[in-house]
Parts: sequence; structure tokens; C-alpha cells
Amino acid sequence: MAQGATATPGKRLERLDVDRLRRKAKAAWWWPTYRYWVADHALLRALIPNFYKVDDDLYRSNHPGHRRLKQARQLGVQSVLSLRGAPDALPNRRERAACAELGLELRFIGLRTGKLPQPETLLELLALFREMPKPILVHCKSGADRTGLAVTLYRHVIMGEPLAVARQSLHWSYGHLSFGRAGVVHRILDAYAQAHDRSGVSFEQWVRDSYDPVALASAAPTADR
Repeated sequence: MAQGATATPGKRLERLDVDRLRRKAKAAWWWPTYRYWVADHALLRALIPNFYKVDDDLYRSNHPGHRRLKQARQLGVQSVLSLRGAPDALPNRRERAACAELGLELRFIGLRTGKLPQPETLLELLALFREMPKPILVHCKSGADRTGLAVTLYRHVIMGEPLAVARQSLHWSYGHLSFGRAGVVHRILDAYAQAHDRSGVSFEQWVRDSYDPVALASAAPTADR
């Protein structure tokens, strides 16, 4: 359509029809089921749980349904840390209800795939790992990228593993791919690794003093790790 031209009546009608269908769908009884099981990939997660034990105090997973939360409870899990934020989103509402029924403490913190977290978010994440009842189940949506970063930091900061070893938590076997939007988490780890090699600075101190997500997001990615 030429610049400045108005939409034809047919195009306007088509757009109105699509909008009306969307509104009707969202009002339908089946919409929440569709949103959870199909749009949010819960059906796929039920088939491929991506559930692993990290150590005696931590398990990792993709977004768990009621059945997996019950299994985790039977394994002794005491609390759940969701990295998806937005407690009132549909998948999180279902998780809140399941955790309440099973007696699991549930906490939320917001990490986003493809976007570097703010310093206070990283520090809060580590504080939650320290203070929440153990064992903890940590998860995001797929259990690959945000969860991989969280577990890497847990293994390095909490368990004391060398960063190169802890970074094995960000691996294709968990569904993580280091290229594309999800690979942006490696900019944090690469920048910290360079600072740690130079001065021995701890991760939390580096976050407080030096971590700049805006600068890292605009920097060229590191070619080798």
C-alpha cells in the first residue's frame, strides 16, 4: 500500500474479523487449556521434562506441571524457584496452585531469554539460592537457557566450582544453544571470567562493581570460550 493511503474497506473488514475471532477465542472455555498445553508448550514439557539433580540441594527442570512437582516433593524438594517472573501469568498461576496443594514454597524472579539481567537481579538470584528451603527445584520455561545460567552461577558461587566446570550447565544436552538470542548469557560469563583471571574478583563483587548489562549487550560477542 502506498504511503499515506488508507486501508480499503475489504482490508478493514478482514482485520476486524480477525480481531473478533481472537476475542471470541480468548473468551472460550478451551482458551486457558490451549494457552497452557499448546502455546506455552506444556505438552512438550510433559514428554521431555529436562529434569536433573545438580547436587543434594538443587534440582533443575523445565516448567513443571503438577505431576512433576509431586514427584519432586517425593524426592524431598522443599521449594521451587521460578525464573519466569510474572506470578499472575497463566502457567505461573497453575504452578502456584500446585505448590500450595503440595506444601512447596514458591518464589519468582524474572529472567528473560535474550536479555541480560540487571545487577540486582543476579544478586537476588544468589540470595534466594542461599535462603530458600533445600532442596530447591529451579526452572524457567524450557530449562535450558535461564536455568542454565542460574545453575552455572549456583555451581560457581555457591558450590565453589571453577567457572569453566560450572559452565557445563549451559550445554546442548539441556537444550541450550550458545548462538542466537539465548547465547547472550555467555557475555556475562565471558566478561566475568576475564576479570576473575586478572584479579581473582568474586562474581558477586564483580556484579556490584563492574557489571554493565547495557555495555555488554552492545559489545561484540567473544569468539572463543
